[in-house]
Amino acid sequence: MRVPAMRAAALTVVAFLALAFAPTALAEATFSGSTPANGETSADPVTEIEIRFSEPVVLSDTETRLLDAEGTELIYEAVELDDGAAWLLEPALSLDNGVYGVVWQAQSADDQTLRGVIRFGVGDVVLEQPPTETAQGDGSNPSAPQEVAGAAGGGPVVSIGSAIATLGVILGWGVALFVAFISLARMPWVGQYLLRLMRLTGIIAVVGAVIELAGLLLGSEGVTAIIGTVLILVAGAAIAGIPGMVNGTPFIWVLSGVVIVGYVLSGQSLEAGPIWLSVISAAAHVTFAAIWGGGLVALAISLALVLRRRTKEESWLPDGSELAVRYSRMAIYSVIAVSITGILLAFFIMPSFGALFSTGWGWILVIKTVLVVALAVLTVRSHFRSIPEIEYAQVQREGGSDVRELEREHLNDLRAALLPQMAVVVVILVLSGLLVQASPIAG
Repeated sequence: MRVPAMRAAALTVVAFLALAFAPTALAEATFSGSTPANGETSADPVTEIEIRFSEPVVLSDTETRLLDAEGTELIYEAVELDDGAAWLLEPALSLDNGVYGVVWQAQSADDQTLRGVIRFGVGDVVLEQPPTETAQGDGSNPSAPQEVAGAAGGGPVVSIGSAIATLGVILGWGVALFVAFISLARMPWVGQYLLRLMRLTGIIAVVGAVIELAGLLLGSEGVTAIIGTVLILVAGAAIAGIPGMVNGTPFIWVLSGVVIVGYVLSGQSLEAGPIWLSVISAAAHVTFAAIWGGGLVALAISLALVLRRRTKEESWLPDGSELAVRYSRMAIYSVIAVSITGILLAFFIMPSFGALFSTGWGWILVIKTVLVVALAVLTVRSHFRSIPEIEYAQVQREGGSDVRELEREHLNDLRAALLPQMAVVVVILVLSGLLVQASPIAG
């Protein structure tokens, strides 16, 4: 009975992957070279850096950076040449003795995203292990970009704040979605206890967002990232301050919109193409991650309450079974959606396959992927083992049989299986926050 659904899921994955790889096959714009070239040392001071392409492109003035050896961003002016087939970077001050790097990003006419790093020396310097020129189009170029000092994300303070904020917001939002859409109106006790958890996660989110915002402001980061973090801060404050509005009001829809827009703006989906598909993937990814992770925590806590309140077995045990069944269905959909959107985002953002093992961003992604796969296996296992038993007990109870002890046993087994999954969810969310601020180019 499950085979058609699994085949449909497999076909969906194949279709999404085909869609993701299609732009790469048709892309024509490529990086042609630069002056100074990557790995070259100039004896004279450098007053301009020329970057050349096979087709006209638009150079991103927000993502293209000129850096010195300490990672300090230098002021420059970008001048378009040959209708965009070449770009000239003119530093405000001539580049004298030292090592310099350019981290650039450009968009072609067919929505292809090109990225690359140019590292060169000026004067009496020796470049260690001179790199080869690299460029990436939508993450398809097999050459891995070289690391440039200071080209990482927002720094350790921002990364720590992002990890804390992500943990709080995604858990709190996921619990809110659980209360609003998975629990029923006849289960007021669910919200009564889970609202306390929402307040805690909201406070955690606010603390993390404040730390992240402070780091962004001190580091002079882009306006887009700052706006995204402010939205995450607002969402955390709402989760902590007015969780009682979750059920029966538009609050949950507004909250969801704020969180989604916040993560799209503060993440890397706006830097990868096709932008429309990347943004949709990012929005779906964070939404289903919240449904999966936050809902799992909410269900585990709900089942713990059900199993401890023996005096209320008559009403709470059936409620616990209904929650388990309803969440399990959503969890399976979420596993499929998170997997598909995660593959798409990694493909769009990753400049090359080599970045997986040559950058900090890549290693975080590898570890997170392993944990997500492990969590998916545990979720699917629970769905096909514990849930059918709980559903069968429901049928027996509706037929007039006294199955309280059997139902309690099945729910207890499910609760025990959810405990290690909760720990994995926490680690995954922390890694997700670190991943948002890591650089796939600089490591």
